[in-house]
Amino acid sequence: MTRVQRALFRISIAREGTVRRGSEVAACSITELTTKGMGLSTALPVSQGDQLEVTFALTDGAPICCHILVTHTVPPRLGGRITSISAAHDSQLAQFIDQHIATTLSPI
Repeated sequence: MTRVQRALFRISIAREGTVRRGSEVAACSITELTTKGMGLSTALPVSQGDQLEVTFALTDGAPICCHILVTHTVPPRLGGRITSISAAHDSQLAQFIDQHIATTLSPI
């Protein structure tokens, strides 16, 4: 199996949220983030190919809501590609990641 090299900068974060598949809802912890996907942990049993709705707060402001396609799972962890996100939430996500990178990579 050939792995595709990631073209995006992945950041480690710790944010609490919820994950929904149909009528099933569970708590989740977002652990990694890019502008195109995320890694998270949840007790909700999921399989590769599942579509999930994920809601979480990046800051104290309004929560981010997006849909992901599960690309890999090692329970309770999973990774997914963002398949649907509003333009406003996409912009907030990109701005948050840019600010995070700027503050963590800037010289002291």
